Amino acid sequence: MLKYGIELGKGQDFCLMYKKPASLKNPKLLKLYEQNIFSVMEEVVISEKERIDLVVFLNGLAIMAFELKSNTSGQDIDDAVEQYRTHRDPKNRLFLFKSGTLVNFAMDLNEVRMTTRLEGEKTYFLPFNIGKGTGIDSGAGNPIVEGKYSVSYMWEDILKKDSLIDLISNFIYVERTEKPDPYTGKLKVKETLIFPRFHQFDVVRKLLADVRQNRTSCNYLIQHSAGSGKTNSIAWLAHRLISQYDTQDKIVYDTVLIVTDRIVVDRQLQEAVRRLDHKSGVIRVIDDRCSSQDLRLALEQKTKIIGTTIQKFPYILDSVASLKDCTFAVIIDEAHSSTSGLNVAALTHTLNKDDKEFKSTEDVITEQIKKSGKQPNMSVFAFTATPKATTFTTFWHA
Repeated sequence: MLKYGIELGKGQDFCLMYKKPASLKNPKLLKLYEQNIFSVMEEVVISEKERIDLVVFLNGLAIMAFELKSNTSGQDIDDAVEQYRTHRDPKNRLFLFKSGTLVNFAMDLNEVRMTTRLEGEKTYFLPFNIGKGTGIDSGAGNPIVEGKYSVSYMWEDILKKDSLIDLISNFIYVERTEKPDPYTGKLKVKETLIFPRFHQFDVVRKLLADVRQNRTSCNYLIQHSAGSGKTNSIAWLAHRLISQYDTQDKIVYDTVLIVTDRIVVDRQLQEAVRRLDHKSGVIRVIDDRCSSQDLRLALEQKTKIIGTTIQKFPYILDSVASLKDCTFAVIIDEAHSSTSGLNVAALTHTLNKDDKEFKSTEDVITEQIKKSGKQPNMSVFAFTATPKATTFTTFWHA
């Protein structure tokens, strides 16, 4: 309802939140956006036994709750997590799933954790920290910041108006998965409200900011650890790139391609893109059952988002080079050495003009980018957990 409002019938719509317009060409929409009202309440009483440290509201609707602990007083984030699990009623209207707060934060002076669904003792929390250190020395937690609390990024960045509306408009969605009941065998639908972790929100914003300035002039290598939500990061990036404007208020990309090294395009990835856009047909899948001609036709028709397999990567490069009046973003998923030998063998066979043997998809992609050079109408966004030195070098010069 926050994203799309409420349809009251007879052409009457009730808007609960004004999104930030992607383009600045419409001053009316920008003025409406500025009229969103954020408010914060301390010590919010929600029952005779429950009182929450902090609740954030958007246009009168509660969207976030905080349990705050001070390490100097002998309590820490674990106490805040325990408070949610043992002292907060999941059926309370404030916490009711999909009807109450979108996310609940546990926070002390050093760390932040979050959950989107209270389930008593089973409540699962994810970290919402920046991380500390760089490269191979990076780790969990938050850095020590001179003159500030380690969690100051929460109020200096995340709780700003632009960030909160960006999160609601472009990141938060409900994921639905089906699993058979162990006793009856019937399919049970489980819903999870997906809220990005800090590194996911951060990487998408940084890439968008750079694209806004540089359009299609750069390629990007993103080191994204396995098991840290890479599929969602890719879905969020694809969703945002297709409506990204540059500094001259011109759309940057005509088409976004998501290239995966799996034999079948990831269904979870497809579903995530659809949920974000709230429309059918926003993503077209060109898998191994489709021909290279199908791919070219989809590109010529400026299909917004195309999901395809790594075997079609050479055809993408050829098509992009010939469609000079169109611009493309190519997101490559999981380009690393653990790719199955079958995939690599198939792709090597497709490209084997120089009798080279490639050990991984990453090798193939690196070689193809070297051969074709930087295409002026295409940006490559390669996500990998363990990039090789040769990959770093290729992207540095591309």
